[in-house]
Amino acid sequence: MFSTKARTLTALRGTVKAADILPLLHFTCREWRQNRQECLARVGEAFGTQLLIIRSSCSREDQDAGSNAGVFLSVPNISSDGLAQAIDQVIASYGAANDGDEVLIQPMLRDVVRSGVAFSHDPNTAAPYRVVNWSEGADTAAVTGGVGGRTYQRAALAQTPVPAQLSGVIGLIEELLVLFGGTPLDCEFAVTVRPDGREQLWLLQARPLVIAGTPQPPQAQELRLRQIETQVRRGMQPHPFLMGGRTVYGVMPDWNPAKIIGVRPKPLALSLYRDLVTDSIWAYQRHNYGYRNLRSFPLMPHFFGLPYIDVRLSFNSFIPADLDEGLAGRLVDHYIDRLLAEPTLHDKVEFEIVFSCYTLDLPERLARLADAGFSRHEQDGIADSLRTLTNRIINNRNGLVAHGRRQAGHIAAAARDAAGRGRRPAGADLLASGGWQTVRHLAVCRPGACRVRGRSDAEIPGGRGSVQSR
Repeated sequence: MFSTKARTLTALRGTVKAADILPLLHFTCREWRQNRQECLARVGEAFGTQLLIIRSSCSREDQDAGSNAGVFLSVPNISSDGLAQAIDQVIASYGAANDGDEVLIQPMLRDVVRSGVAFSHDPNTAAPYRVVNWSEGADTAAVTGGVGGRTYQRAALAQTPVPAQLSGVIGLIEELLVLFGGTPLDCEFAVTVRPDGREQLWLLQARPLVIAGTPQPPQAQELRLRQIETQVRRGMQPHPFLMGGRTVYGVMPDWNPAKIIGVRPKPLALSLYRDLVTDSIWAYQRHNYGYRNLRSFPLMPHFFGLPYIDVRLSFNSFIPADLDEGLAGRLVDHYIDRLLAEPTLHDKVEFEIVFSCYTLDLPERLARLADAGFSRHEQDGIADSLRTLTNRIINNRNGLVAHGRRQAGHIAAAARDAAGRGRRPAGADLLASGGWQTVRHLAVCRPGACRVRGRSDAEIPGGRGSVQSR
C-alpha cells in the first residue's frame, strides 16, 4: 500500500531490486516542534557532514485523490549550518501542517547524468503505455519542474527492444507494478555514474497515479493494437483503383479532422463528420470539378475513434481525371514522398505539395519535378491537364463556379419563399426532402462539399444531385 513519500520509500528500500534508494531519515512535524535538537542530532548521526536535500512528505501529497506534485517545498544542497532553517521552510510550505505530516531528509545525489518521471499508464487515457519523460544532465528537477525534456512510450506487452538508457527504468516500473498489485503508478528516478563508469539507477519517489476512468487491461490493449496494425497494413497495400503504391495517415491534411472535430472527437461528432463530409460528399464534389472519381472511398478512416485522413486518397482526388494513369501514379507517389520528407507541410498539402489547378507560376513550380525524374514532356502534360480543368471551373459564363453560384441562389430564394409562407417547400420543390437538409448543410459544410437530394439528375445539371459552390 502507498503511504507518505517517506514511508513508501522506507518500505521499498531493501525490497525493490531494479533500483537503489538513498539512505533516508524522516520525522513528524510534531516531533520537530517538541524537540528539534533531538531531530537535528539524529540527522547529524545519520549523515555526518554530507550535503543534504530536505524534502516534503506531507499527508496531502502522493494520495489516490491527487498527487499535489510540486506543491510543497524541497530544499537541496543543505549543510548542517542551514539544516534547521531548511526544515522550517519545508514545514511552512505545508500551510496548516498536521502533527503527522513529515519531513524527509536524504543525502544529495552526485554525478547525475539523467533523471525524470516514469508512468505505468498514460496519464491522459489510462491506457497501459509505459511512458518515460526524462532529461539528460545533472538537474534532477528539470522534468518535474515542467522544463520539458524527452519522451519515450511503449505498450505494456510490446516486444520491441527498449533503448539501452531506459531499460532499467522500464524494468523498475514493471517491478513496482508487481509490488503494488497492479495499481497505476508513477515514479521519479535519477541515474548516476559509478567510479567504474557503469550507470546506477536510483528511485527517488513512488506514488499512485491519478487517472480518470478504469485502466485498460494490457491484453485488451494488445488486441486493439494488433487490429490497428492489420488495418494500417491493409491500407498500405497497392489498390487496383488508386494511384500510388502506399499511403500516409495524418490528422491535418485535406479536411483536417484535428481542427474541425479534434483528434479525440466524441462518437457523435465523428459519425456526423463522416456522414456529412468524408464518407462520400468530399469525393462527389471533386469528381464533379473534373478530378478523379473516388466516390466509393471514404476519406477518413478511424482507429478506435481516432480519425485520420488517408493521404493517398486525398492526393488521388487532386489528380485531373484525364491525366495519364501511369503519370498520375508517379505523381501521387512523389506527393507522398515529399510529405514524408517534409512532414511540417501536413496542414498545407493543397498549397505546398499537390498541383491542383493552373496558376501563372505553375510551369516554374512543375520544374522541380525534374529532380524526381519527371521529363519536360510529362511536366507539360500535367500543366495542360490542369489548364483544361481550371478553365472548366472558372469560366464566368458556363463554368462550374458560375453554375454553383446560380444553384446556391435558387436554394436561397426557395428557402426565403418557404420561410415567408411559414412552411417547408413541398413535393417537387428544390428544397424537398434532402434538399431541406442541404440548406442547413450549407451553413456548416466546407464550400463545395454539399449536395441536394430529392431531385433527379435531369433536374440538376452536373451530376447526381450535386451543388458546386467552391
